[in-house]
Amino acid sequence: MLLKGDGVQASTVRNVKKESSTGLRTTERKHFKLTIKIETLDFDQTVCCLSMKGTNTEQNEFVNIGQYHTIDLELGKRFTIFKDEWDSITLRRIKEATDMNLKAEVGAVVMEEGLAHVCLVLSALTVVKQKIQLSIKGKRRPDKHEESIKKFFKNVASAMKANFDLNRLKCIIIASPGFVREDFMEYIFIQNEENKPFIEHRGKFVSCRCSSGYKHSLMEVLQDPNVARRLEDTKAAKETKAFDTFQNTLMEDSDRAFYGTKQVKISLSESFFYASRGIAVQLENSTETAWVVADIDDWKLLILIFIYFMIKLRFFPTTFIPVSKSSLTFVFR
Repeated sequence: MLLKGDGVQASTVRNVKKESSTGLRTTERKHFKLTIKIETLDFDQTVCCLSMKGTNTEQNEFVNIGQYHTIDLELGKRFTIFKDEWDSITLRRIKEATDMNLKAEVGAVVMEEGLAHVCLVLSALTVVKQKIQLSIKGKRRPDKHEESIKKFFKNVASAMKANFDLNRLKCIIIASPGFVREDFMEYIFIQNEENKPFIEHRGKFVSCRCSSGYKHSLMEVLQDPNVARRLEDTKAAKETKAFDTFQNTLMEDSDRAFYGTKQVKISLSESFFYASRGIAVQLENSTETAWVVADIDDWKLLILIFIYFMIKLRFFPTTFIPVSKSSLTFVFR
């Protein structure tokens, strides 16, 4: 949603140096609002914080116009965005981010002994809400091993209660290698007061196999036919299907698939009048960023490509998912 050259206003903190009449110098931390013109952006996934560095554009008591400053945006922090141009893709993305009906419909836990990732699966993004890691005692001490497993399962169940809205989610996936998932589901469905929320929504749970307890295993889970059938009405399933379509197109006819700005420009210049053959452009998979827009011209190029196929050639994409201003998904047939 944010690009180099955009303006952002938010509260920030700066160390301000003062000198008294006697020559004594002191440093004081000041909280104030600041507006900057963005030059660089960096997102830290571990703490969910977006850092933006740029120059001050409005007169301020503590920061001169043109002076550099960094603003950090965290969850729950208010901010204002200024753009020279607001395009329909950005506005649609804002609507998707603020409309609760368009948010996550699927919860997932990928786990193995001693490791679990509690995730929310959105239409084009997987958010790790919590990571649970616990050392499991060796099987040579059955009593200690069983005690460790129960403690691990209890921590995972608590994380699910804290991060999942069971009433709103349509499906909850429990995936693991081996029999860990069966043991965990048996644990959360034991008849007691603590497990009442899980028992009430038992029909939403889906058990399936994955290769590990790490986040990347979620992609293979979403591609499982049994899981796909349960997720047919969710946005996550539509995104997964679009990604599968792209991969198949890439394998069957590589001339129809292009990555990145340079490759897309070349493909358009070389086969601009052969669009009826079809073109598949994939710039983001469902969980990991594959390509980042460097500047506003690249972003405009992607929008123009979409408009060209939609209007000029009356060529409608199977799927169009604006993931963010750093990526888009096009699948044309």
